[in-house]
Amino acid sequence: MKMFRKLHLYLLFIFMLSTYANAQEYSVAIFDFDIREKNKQSIAKYIEQQLLDTKLSFKKIRHYSGQNSEIKSLRILKKLEKSKFDLIITITSDAMVPATHTLKKTPWLFTNINNPSFFGIRDILNPGYNKSGVTYYVPVVKQIEFFNELLGKKLLKLGLIFDYHAKSRRAELVEFRDAALQLDIKYSIKLIKSMNEMSSAAKELLSEGVDAIIITSSGKLYNNIHQILDITNKKKIPIFSVNKNGVANGALSAIASDYYKMVDENLIPMAIEVLKNKKKAGNMPVQYLKKPYIYLNLSQAKILGLKISDKIINRASKKY
Repeated sequence: MKMFRKLHLYLLFIFMLSTYANAQEYSVAIFDFDIREKNKQSIAKYIEQQLLDTKLSFKKIRHYSGQNSEIKSLRILKKLEKSKFDLIITITSDAMVPATHTLKKTPWLFTNINNPSFFGIRDILNPGYNKSGVTYYVPVVKQIEFFNELLGKKLLKLGLIFDYHAKSRRAELVEFRDAALQLDIKYSIKLIKSMNEMSSAAKELLSEGVDAIIITSSGKLYNNIHQILDITNKKKIPIFSVNKNGVANGALSAIASDYYKMVDENLIPMAIEVLKNKKKAGNMPVQYLKKPYIYLNLSQAKILGLKISDKIINRASKKY
């Protein structure tokens, strides 16, 4: 009996030792194209915290920045490819471009990107190779239809301001043009190379008789809406944004995804699948929030003399 008990304890010890030895610790790199302020919350920091809150064990989670430089981004990503990380997570559309050129073997997941088709992903259900991820993309047709609903179906001509230097501009411009044509809405496009041109672009659009102006994908544009707000307010012409930050800065509305919610609902479960369950990233569908958020600036609506229905107000996720 004692001998059997000793054998049982010995086998249990071997099993526990084997389990401990086989418990894998993962290494993850988080790459952000932009420079973030050290003392402020960022998506990269949030991703790390959410990874640590899973039941997975991590040998290291390292942060890298492309310093707003394509050349530096390519250099860093090439080094990461050679470093044999178990997973690389890239942040923003600007990070996805160099990652597509350099990450050929390491599994990687992207987040905070625009329309996946802009980056050569033709089948979001099966992106292929070693990558997949999460997009904040909301179809442009859906955005314009909602803006038109806000204006009581009176949107006949649309003004569009693009940041010439934004990488998403090339594809986004085509999509806005096609969406306007599909909805039988006239449009006028202005490309600006510096923020000094923003005011003159808005004045030109107003002189052309637009019913609204949309600020397209560019942090520089979102953060400089104040440059044109007085001009558009005098003419009672609303500004719309494709990003919630634009609404906080004076745009009337945006229909957009929430980056942090995307991490919780989409990115972290995908990371677990790649790390723990060894699922090939390229076989995982590109994901997005099923219910994008509606952002409304009710103070701005009052300035413009717009009456927004209670139905739309109740649908809004955030009101200013």
